[in-house]
Amino acid sequence: MTSKAIQAVTMPKWGIEMTEGTLTAWTVQEGQAVNKGDPILEVETDKIINSVEAPAAGIVRRITAAAGEVRPVGALIAVLADESVSDADVTEFVEAFRGASVSFEPDGHVAADNSTAPETDEPRVSPIARRLAEKLGIDVSQIRGTGRNGRVSKEDVEAYAATQASATNGNPQTRVRMSATRATIARRLADSKATIPHYRVETEVDVGRLQARRKQLTADADTKVSLNDMLVHCAALALMEHPQLNAHLDGEEIVQFARADIAIAVATTAGLITPVVRDAAARSPVDIARSIAEMSERARRGALRREEIAEGTFSISNLGMYGLTRFDAIINPPQVAILAVGAAQDRVVARNGVPVVAQMLTLTLSADHRVVDGAVAAAFLATLRERIEE
Repeated sequence: MTSKAIQAVTMPKWGIEMTEGTLTAWTVQEGQAVNKGDPILEVETDKIINSVEAPAAGIVRRITAAAGEVRPVGALIAVLADESVSDADVTEFVEAFRGASVSFEPDGHVAADNSTAPETDEPRVSPIARRLAEKLGIDVSQIRGTGRNGRVSKEDVEAYAATQASATNGNPQTRVRMSATRATIARRLADSKATIPHYRVETEVDVGRLQARRKQLTADADTKVSLNDMLVHCAALALMEHPQLNAHLDGEEIVQFARADIAIAVATTAGLITPVVRDAAARSPVDIARSIAEMSERARRGALRREEIAEGTFSISNLGMYGLTRFDAIINPPQVAILAVGAAQDRVVARNGVPVVAQMLTLTLSADHRVVDGAVAAAFLATLRERIEE
């Protein structure tokens, strides 16, 4: 039986930086017939969930990776074949499969060159890990490996032993592997803090007039317009006057953009997702409100498209709904600035020497000192404050 009669389904590659993906759900079962292009499973990577299509028509003869498992790009996750192929042939194909060479075609599609050439089998457990497990009296079959293709390392054995020891000492632990989304967030934030010289500038703004305008728009448009929607609109207008902050740092080049494509931080069970409001300065607050509401709903159920979270030029993170007065946000590279929004609160302020109660809001701008000087950041916040208080 030649391998051409059997079709491998491998972990696809979306984006240059992708090295692995997490299988979130299979939408087919073994023994089910599929057509080429039918959706067969969902894979989580880079903050979104992607649907994987059948590369050819056939019957799902073997599923080799379960939901929740992480597999590297090119790894075998299922086998398609027709009824004429025996189970023995499918098993032989699976055992001989050594991964796929994955590359990008000129049209943007992914091409996979499957290889089933014999190679030396890599044991599922490294020799040093096996010796350590034997010494500690641990059954390695109970350990979930974190290496390539689930290989168990010495560190995996040590971590498992520590978990068991904690449980014995009366303090049980639960270890949960990071999802692809959380791992991406962790890597990017760590890189951002390590490589970008952050500094912060802060201002207090009176949002009384903005709140009144928001309520009027909500009533007139029969659409709920939030304070955050209004702030996105105001920030976009301010960015048009201060293009140094509406920019990316690409190597030694600063790329300034003509449009303000503002990324909005949305909390989901998988982590922080940042859908992008395109050309926010040219859109009304009502239009922005509808767009954010629709994208936020899809973000929480993992249904955003890759292009909807990519290429933001500036970010806004609002934690005011949790009652926080102020906080610092970490820049999302290659962007050069992010605005942190606190809660709108009634405070006593001085007006012409007289104490009055006003609804005040704290805005904290984190900026990349390699690109944005302090005076530029302060000027942007001053313009933003004027826009809000108008």
